[in-house]
Amino acid sequence: MKFQLLPKVKPLLISFSFAFLSIITGLILLSYEKDNIVLAHCRKLNLQQIFSYNNIDNIPYKDRLQVLDLLDSKPYCKKYLSNEISDQIKALEEYPVKQYDILYEVVGYKIRLYADSYNRMENSRSEKQSQLLISLLAFNVASLATQSIFLQADSLDIEDEDI
Repeated sequence: MKFQLLPKVKPLLISFSFAFLSIITGLILLSYEKDNIVLAHCRKLNLQQIFSYNNIDNIPYKDRLQVLDLLDSKPYCKKYLSNEISDQIKALEEYPVKQYDILYEVVGYKIRLYADSYNRMENSRSEKQSQLLISLLAFNVASLATQSIFLQADSLDIEDEDI
């Protein structure tokens, strides 16, 4: 009876490696999903700001400046801004404007910049997630394929022992 360890262990180690890669990919996808929830929340806040901005005419004129000052993104949402848009917003914030007409235009432009950045970030993240999902599927298939090779090598020994 000849016992061959290497033909059995090699496919099993490769299978475990693919399974480990599947787990790592799954954890990365879970992390992305957590960030997607926060990003979706930021987009909803931005939509509410757009709604408030578009309906500011219904607020008494003396209170409009206070409302415009409140239409700013939350600090945790700013991490989802691209560098380019973040620089544009910083440049807009450097000039303190208190005249209502100019401030109204600046706030509207900032809100649109936030919306554009959130949309771009969401599109980019969905593309990366789809690639990671395909990778996860490939790792799972590869793991199952190498397990079948291991089972085939293991079953050959059983058949040889029966003869």
